[in-house]
Amino acid sequence: MKNRKHTPDWLEALKRIKIDPNKLKLKELKSFKDANRYLIGSIDGPEEWEYLLRCFRFLTAFALGTIYEKTFPPLTRCWEEISRLFIHDNIFDDGVFLESWVFCDFPFGPENETVLSYFENFIEKSDAASNFQYFISLMKSSRFGLYQEILSSKKNIKLRELFTNKVINIVNSIHEFEKGEIFLTRLIEIGGKSFAFGDPKCWPKEYKTNLEDLIYNKMFYFQAPSIIEQYEKFMKYAGPYWMSCVVSNQECPILEPDHYLLYLD
Repeated sequence: MKNRKHTPDWLEALKRIKIDPNKLKLKELKSFKDANRYLIGSIDGPEEWEYLLRCFRFLTAFALGTIYEKTFPPLTRCWEEISRLFIHDNIFDDGVFLESWVFCDFPFGPENETVLSYFENFIEKSDAASNFQYFISLMKSSRFGLYQEILSSKKNIKLRELFTNKVINIVNSIHEFEKGEIFLTRLIEIGGKSFAFGDPKCWPKEYKTNLEDLIYNKMFYFQAPSIIEQYEKFMKYAGPYWMSCVVSNQECPILEPDHYLLYLD
């Protein structure tokens, strides 16, 4: 009996998202092969964190497929500019900080759909739908925020959010920080635990007033019934602005808080 040739998982994955491997260049094939290793690679941390990151890896694979295929031109424009400006900067090398904004917050669809929305539709009728639905609901409700450390131990950090004054205890995955330091990060609560999703961008406590004034002075970009709601919209949609504020490359321009609208034209 002849041995049946096994098709590698990463090639099967390409077929599922309707990308013809025969039309890819060698460099592109390598990228997708590397992406498959990324999907199945080990993840260190609590089971809640493993679930979040594993699901996010599948979201990333789906998103990159649609970007490669240019399925959604505004998304491709967004990704191309953000990649050019930020993605090779060491400060964004955690693989989730800027990606989470592009994939979960950037509203480019006719009804403000995000990549996350289209991913939800994509897996809706699959056997994996129930496994991903919790992840999808968590990511939809999350956003960037500015949080100040008020108490910490080896296992947990107590944070107070600027503007909302909401106090949150998170699992301590931040290795080095100073007393009262302010974090720009995305917090996600799962299974009774809260996690900072990706490496936070930080300011010393002395910058608190400056950061609050900075946002107050730019609130007009987003209309809402209250300051708290304005702040929440600011943090949800001003991702490229925050990236430009913390990027290491000093020659990078500071983008406007509503810069995302330019990708929609």
